[in-house]
Amino acid sequence: MNLVDVKQLFDYTEWANGLALDAARKLANEDLRRDFQISHTSILGTLVHMAGAEWIWLERWHGRSPAGSEAWSIWSTESCPDLDTLGGRWHELSERRTAFVSELDEARLSAELSFTLLNGDPNSMRLVDQMQHVANHATMHRGQVVGMIRQLGTTPPATDLLFYLRREIPA
Repeated sequence: MNLVDVKQLFDYTEWANGLALDAARKLANEDLRRDFQISHTSILGTLVHMAGAEWIWLERWHGRSPAGSEAWSIWSTESCPDLDTLGGRWHELSERRTAFVSELDEARLSAELSFTLLNGDPNSMRLVDQMQHVANHATMHRGQVVGMIRQLGTTPPATDLLFYLRREIPA
C-alpha cells in the first residue's frame, strides 16, 4: 500500500463515517441510545468509540500514546453527549489526520513506528499497517452501526467500499 492508497483509504473512511453519522442524526434520541447488547452498547456509544479510536491512533502517530483512562474519558458518551458535539470533534480530528497524511512520504509510511498500547505494553508496527488497522476498525464498527439501524426498522446507509469507489469513478 502506498501513499496514494492510504489517502484514498482515509477519504473512504471519512465518507463512510459521514454516512453513518448522518443516518444516526435521523434517529430519535431513545433509538440512538438504545442498548443493543453489543460491545459499545448503542449507536451513539459505537460512534463515539470509533472517533475515540481514531484519535488514539493519530496521537500515537504524533509520538503520544494516551493511557486508557485519558483516552476514554475524553471520548465517552458523557464528553460527547450528542451527535453535534461528536460530529464537530470528529471533523476536527479528520482535518488533523488529513494534514498529517499530507506531510507523509513513502519512506515514513513504510517505517516502523513505536507506540504504547492502552494497557501500557510497548509495541511497534509499520505506520502503513497502523493506518490500515484504523480504517479496518472503523469498517467493523460501521457494520455494527448499520446492523443496529436495521434492527430499528430503518434502512441503513450503504457504506461498503464498493459504493465509494463507484461514486468516485466517472461513468
